[in-house]
Amino acid sequence: MAGPGDPSALFDALSQRQLLIVSGKGGVGRTTVAALLGLALARRGRRVLVATVGLDDRLAWMLGQSALADTPTLAGPGLFIQRVVPTVCVREYGALVLHSERIAGAVFDSAPIRRLVRTVPGLDDFAVLGKIWHEAVRARTYDCVVFDGPATGHLRYTLGIPQAILKTVSVGPLPREAQAMQDSLEDPRKTQAVLVGLPDRWPLTELGEMAKALRDELRVHIGGMFVNGLWPELPELTPPGPDIDPSGRVAPMLAATNVVAQQSARQRAHVEAWLAGEAEAGRRVPPVVPLPWRWQGFAGLADVHEVLGALEVRG
Repeated sequence: MAGPGDPSALFDALSQRQLLIVSGKGGVGRTTVAALLGLALARRGRRVLVATVGLDDRLAWMLGQSALADTPTLAGPGLFIQRVVPTVCVREYGALVLHSERIAGAVFDSAPIRRLVRTVPGLDDFAVLGKIWHEAVRARTYDCVVFDGPATGHLRYTLGIPQAILKTVSVGPLPREAQAMQDSLEDPRKTQAVLVGLPDRWPLTELGEMAKALRDELRVHIGGMFVNGLWPELPELTPPGPDIDPSGRVAPMLAATNVVAQQSARQRAHVEAWLAGEAEAGRRVPPVVPLPWRWQGFAGLADVHEVLGALEVRG
């Protein structure tokens, strides 16, 4: 598959950022990529938090833990994991903005305020983004925060909230926070997005559209892309004739192998065509890293180590 994509070089470059936002459509492997990034950066001596909005514990068991908590949990040397809970973020980020845990507790523990918060569009999302941004950029609690965020449509909305605040609110702490957040999102030395897609025509088209929206509308730099689920590259083989395979047992096995080879060729053709289209349109293509299809999935940390090890060797 053509295109830039030295995984080790990409991991080296991403390890220098403060906030990595992992995005893609639902089911494309965002959490898998977030786990790989967290482990790769921790191996490079960085103190890393992988934070997810996911409701299940997939990130936890992929990194050798049983469950996620709404506070950071140590998952390995230099590697922490956390579930980001919007209601918790509203209070925690409110305390950061108000510069007082006591005042924030008095405000956000009030039943009328809690009801009001639930009715304000985007407040939960802004608090989640604010909490992640604070840990990554302002407090520098970690060298890097990997944010396994919501699917692309929701993420575009979330990342657009600071701009919306700046257009509608002119005084108070909210626009100051929004401006600081927006400045960080636009600074590629601090923040980069990592996009994840599947090797088929429409998922790749959507991936390109998301990249364009992040660059043009939200002014977020794309650090890299992962194309997940590539079938193994195999040669097509001609089934033997009855003189070589009189029992007819070999031909069905080769036919099955050829199905894999044909699917792999189709996938790679889709990726090649997409890359060519992006280049023809004059759009910069960031490093693109292929991830193999694993029919057995991921059973835990050992599998993540295996895939990461193969990527590093490839680089």
